[in-house]
Amino acid sequence: MKKLYSLLLLSCLSAPVWAQNQQGNTPKLSPVARQYMLELKKSGNTGEIMPGYVYRKMANGQTCVSALIKVSDAAMANDNLKNIGVYIGTKAGDIWTVQVPVEKMAPFTITPGVSYIQLDEPIRPNLDVARKTTRVDSVQGGYNLPMGYSGKDVVMGVIDFGFDYTHPTFYDTLGTRYRIQRVWELDGTGTPPPGYAYGREDRDTNSIRQHGTDNPHQMHGTSVTGIAAGSGFGSATNSRFRGMAYDADIVLVGVRRDSIGGQWMQGSFTDFIDGVSYIYRYADSVHKPAVVNISWGSHSGAHDGTSLFNQACDNMTGAGKLLVMSAGNEGQENIHLSKTFTATDTTISTFLTFTPTTYQRTWVDVWGEPGKTFCGEVTLYKNGVAGNTTQFVCIDDNIHDTMLIGSAGNDTCTVQFITSSAEPNGKPRMTINLFNKTADSVGVSLKGTSGTINAWDEYYYYGFPHGFQSAFDSLGKPWATTGNTITTVSEMGAAQSVLLVGAYASKITFTDINNQHRSYANYVPANRLVPFSSHGPMIDGRIKPDITAPGLTLATSVTSFDTSYTPTGSNSDNVVSEYVQPGTGKKYYYAEFIGTSASSPAAAGIVALLLQANPALTPTQLKTVLFSTAIVDNYTGAIPPTGNNNWGHGKINAYAAIKQVIQDAGVYNFQGKKLDCVLFPNPNEGVFTLDYTGNRSEKLNIAVYNISGSLVTSQEWSVSSGQNQKELNLSNLAKGYYVVKLMSATGSVSIKTLVK
Repeated sequence: MKKLYSLLLLSCLSAPVWAQNQQGNTPKLSPVARQYMLELKKSGNTGEIMPGYVYRKMANGQTCVSALIKVSDAAMANDNLKNIGVYIGTKAGDIWTVQVPVEKMAPFTITPGVSYIQLDEPIRPNLDVARKTTRVDSVQGGYNLPMGYSGKDVVMGVIDFGFDYTHPTFYDTLGTRYRIQRVWELDGTGTPPPGYAYGREDRDTNSIRQHGTDNPHQMHGTSVTGIAAGSGFGSATNSRFRGMAYDADIVLVGVRRDSIGGQWMQGSFTDFIDGVSYIYRYADSVHKPAVVNISWGSHSGAHDGTSLFNQACDNMTGAGKLLVMSAGNEGQENIHLSKTFTATDTTISTFLTFTPTTYQRTWVDVWGEPGKTFCGEVTLYKNGVAGNTTQFVCIDDNIHDTMLIGSAGNDTCTVQFITSSAEPNGKPRMTINLFNKTADSVGVSLKGTSGTINAWDEYYYYGFPHGFQSAFDSLGKPWATTGNTITTVSEMGAAQSVLLVGAYASKITFTDINNQHRSYANYVPANRLVPFSSHGPMIDGRIKPDITAPGLTLATSVTSFDTSYTPTGSNSDNVVSEYVQPGTGKKYYYAEFIGTSASSPAAAGIVALLLQANPALTPTQLKTVLFSTAIVDNYTGAIPPTGNNNWGHGKINAYAAIKQVIQDAGVYNFQGKKLDCVLFPNPNEGVFTLDYTGNRSEKLNIAVYNISGSLVTSQEWSVSSGQNQKELNLSNLAKGYYVVKLMSATGSVSIKTLVK
């Protein structure tokens, strides 16, 4: 291959320009953090706001860099970070979000008590009949159930952008009770919520409505929230375009960022961790369970559940705190590449293709196996002939900068290799950041002698200053490899606790507001998996997605601030219904919406219904119920008990799931002998005693349900033979009737009590 020796453009072809400091207790830095520090060193200006990173304007006007950290000594880290002037946000176990003043980045990167620093990275959004195909209509109607379920007394949290706070779907079914309880706009100017030093929180419903929107240029959040929890008010019969949990309380977190330093303009990992924590905190304050929907995704990471974001999700979720995410829309994109090296099969080569072709920028994220190593190379090709090359760069914990001249001689391709011999999960990693301004094709080769590597192309929709997308392609060369669609599910959803949702086509035709027939029949048949729905598995072997839900096509609310969603707008072919608000004459619309951005809130709304039946439902219990009750039909084909990497365990079935949850709670279906137990005093003021007489030592389960059958608290009680007494305190609960159920291995007793 032709080599490049231009000293004017290349000071050092493959020598390291910045090394990871591994000494003492110095934190290890992520690739983006190392890239930032290299650019900072080159600049010489410690306060410079460099383009291409994620910043946050604090309430006091200070500009900060956003980051995730893993702490090894919480007390030490807390003190040292505060001494530096770093703002600490969410503490999700040993994973914290922080905001670092730009001029404090150098001391921040050597903070004792911190083991790993991940500078924040951007992530992207994944964007009537659905209620029937998921059996939600039966759940809402209460058919053969103790009651109809609507998400009442459950918090539905949505982290997104493009919210229309004024849309009638966010009222109740009568259009009178406003259901948005809290709003936190992360880039807003105003008073931040307690525990945070940035953004604008709004707790007043009148103020929320007057504010109108977090972002007049987007509609994603309005549509997502409408699917999960819209009342459908203003659509036909005020119910046609109703969401899943139409009576749930709503908490919204807007993640659109400001324009600091030409930074990425979409949400980031710290945004979503802080948002999840904020929603759960609110739910705790009102003593209600919560489910959070995230219809966004990323491919930055090992796809094995070990990233700091994954760990934070697992640390925050639990009983009554559930998290649902979209699997991603890359089911047709060849963004994944895998290779197992041997002594006789040492190399895999591919080309990068770019969308749009006019902006050829990307980064490739390559992960190996613990204890193994590999090398990477970028080469320019003209008509299939190799030109300038970086030569192979091997894992050495350094950053390597290279600039290649194209075959025309007047354009360049900049390449940066960032290598790490062991990330926190023990795996070697190489990121290849690339910006090609030449007319040549870009080839990438990876080599090793043992072990398996997995690589992903990343892409973004907004910012810096354009969105970009790339894929792996052979370009017809027999020695090159085209990428695949395996393991294209979002890395964000790799956490053990996350319910990751794929998409199927619940409806493929509709009539728009201008009476024009629209159809997706040439793209996908009804009831089939939508081709764009991303595939598993995760790299650690787990089946993904977990479940599928309707993702094409769903009618939902759209923002009134985006004039493209009107009968004469550029998106009029998706608009299906208009509502004119009495008194004001303002027009609101419902429109069709597709993507795993739609299937995720459909599933999240169903989860809210399950939480109404059992407010203490855990992530593990949720998956057990959904997996065992999923719909498997002629369209899914046979699915093994462990699921498959297209459908997960099948199509979500709200009706069968809620029946199972009710049965598991044991209010209506437990059989056995009646236990000898009395409750006194009754009525009471929330404090009472259970007096139980048993014939052996054992563990009993105490469960307390409200009058609608929802579990409000439960605990174990170790008893012995003879008389046993236990005091319970329900004084924090609302006044009213409750059922206290005592259960053993052989029997039960239910006692109704009045809390005055």
